[in-house]
Amino acid sequence: MLVITLSEVFSLVLLGLVLLFIAGSAIKEYITQSRCKHEDVRENMACHAICRECGKDLGFIGTWREKQKEKADVKSDDSV
Repeated sequence: MLVITLSEVFSLVLLGLVLLFIAGSAIKEYITQSRCKHEDVRENMACHAICRECGKDLGFIGTWREKQKEKADVKSDDSV
């Protein structure tokens, strides 16, 4: 026979609310980062490019700069 006490119900409800809050925050952050263009970045002490608008870590700053240079080259080739 399964007996559930009031304190167990309370802790399960509290755990559910905490998990719901964490999931909501993660989904909100994912949507914000997926819509961002990542045009303006800053460099942290680990040489990573961090988007100033959404806070996403874009990886090594040198790789990010190469990608930006390639994008600029493609845009200039298209305009010719």
